[in-house]
Amino acid sequence: MRLVTRADFDGLVCGALVTKFEPIDSYLFVEPKFMQDGMVEIRKGDIITNLPYHPNCTLWFDHHITNTTPDFPKPIVPGKGGFRLAPSAARVVYEYYTELGMTRDQTDSVGAQHAAPLQPAEILRFLDTERIRHLLHEADRIDAGKLEQEDVLNPQGYVLVSMTTDGRNAGDEPYWLRVIELLRDASLEEVLIDPEVSRRCQRIRDEQEKLRKLLLERTAMKGNVIYVDLRGIDEIPDGNRFLIFTLFPKGNIQVKVADDAQRDNTTSISVGYNIFNTTSNVNVGELLSRYGGGGHKVVGSCRVPNDKAEQAIREIVAAVTG
Repeated sequence: MRLVTRADFDGLVCGALVTKFEPIDSYLFVEPKFMQDGMVEIRKGDIITNLPYHPNCTLWFDHHITNTTPDFPKPIVPGKGGFRLAPSAARVVYEYYTELGMTRDQTDSVGAQHAAPLQPAEILRFLDTERIRHLLHEADRIDAGKLEQEDVLNPQGYVLVSMTTDGRNAGDEPYWLRVIELLRDASLEEVLIDPEVSRRCQRIRDEQEKLRKLLLERTAMKGNVIYVDLRGIDEIPDGNRFLIFTLFPKGNIQVKVADDAQRDNTTSISVGYNIFNTTSNVNVGELLSRYGGGGHKVVGSCRVPNDKAEQAIREIVAAVTG
């Protein structure tokens, strides 16, 4: 079986859970836009997490408002996966296997049609541990942006680890696979002392000040909108994506534009509520779906050709102003 997921923290936590319960033998890390554009071949046996639905897959788990589908009329569909507007896709995965573990006969393998190796009692013992409950709690907080200012200015634990994962660099796949393994099998303390995780966490700390200076240089307030233009910058310093909200606390929504690292002649546009000033009422996911993107009510992204970028940016900024 193949796992198809995103390489953000939520997608990797999904991977940690799925690989505990399913015989995954290969991986494909992709961004939502490639799924939306039909550029990803999905086949029977694939498990998709934190990405748009594809009818060829065996299991699907997601939580984005723009990825709703009539194939999932209930939050949990036995043998097919789950969808609901949860704080994280990992939470949907967690609920799916918890329900299977509670409802299936002890002698029946979980998800018999795809030969999951663990029995229900074993699954529940794994899920009902303080370590896994804490991991899911942090995945929810991180993906939903439910952080405190201290989490942003002095990140620790899983919040810090989440900043080391980014799907833009395909060369990082060995690291993503290592993080999946660690999140599944290791304590937080063991995760943090892993040599590669530790190195990347230190780089985040080291580059936080560089990122702060860059954001101050490249950001302008347009009414209530925090407008960040990072186009033309080859290497953007690593750091917390929420740092911008500590620098411009009066803005209630951010529009960030940058060169698309995965497609030539393409501009990436992301929009998100200020997590410390949530007074906007724009449905971001619905707005960006008009430009071939999507997301949640409070955060989303799209990618547009460079020759259409300026018009799209003007329209998006106008739509979130006020």
